[in-house]
Amino acid sequence: MSEPLVIVGNGMAAMRLVEEVTQRALGRYAVAVVGDEPQLAYNRVLLSAVLAQEVSRSDIELRPARWWTSRGVTLLYGRTATAIDPTIRRVRLADGATLPYSKLVLATGSRPIRLGVTGMDLAGVKTFRDLSDVTAIEAAARWHARALVIGGGLLGLEAAHGLAKAGSRVTIVHLMDRLMEASDGSAHGAPARRARGRDAETLG
Repeated sequence: MSEPLVIVGNGMAAMRLVEEVTQRALGRYAVAVVGDEPQLAYNRVLLSAVLAQEVSRSDIELRPARWWTSRGVTLLYGRTATAIDPTIRRVRLADGATLPYSKLVLATGSRPIRLGVTGMDLAGVKTFRDLSDVTAIEAAARWHARALVIGGGLLGLEAAHGLAKAGSRVTIVHLMDRLMEASDGSAHGAPARRARGRDAETLG
């Protein structure tokens, strides 16, 4: 009998894990993947390309549904895991259902950082991490000609590139004295060049 393996998180890491497990130990585990986003796993690196309308949402899908089902994976996307009970080895979902597990993997990634300042709850303040964020930013950009991006790291620059290409006038505010200071090549990398090439103003 296959051991129940539950993976919480339906992103790139979960896809790679399923790929490895099914290649190395096909049939050993009954795999269930739980993800709170209501779609199949996708490539988050390409979110800025979706925002810039360079690719469609379907283009960034990592694997089609048949890829998962052909490997015997139960996909529970649009479902949120809310608690883990290690005593009885079960994961509880927001709708009250529980999943038994022999092995449990947490592959949820991170959450975007929101500044602890007044105004963060205003309607025009958005984060940039998933497809729902892209939809919200697209909607806001239709009504506002200017955009302010806080953070000159990779994600900030990619967001600025997408917004600028979509027609917004973008200003980037960054704490450090150069963009992408943690990366090799600092401000001379491709994301920085793209942002500047799209008339994004930088304040740092």
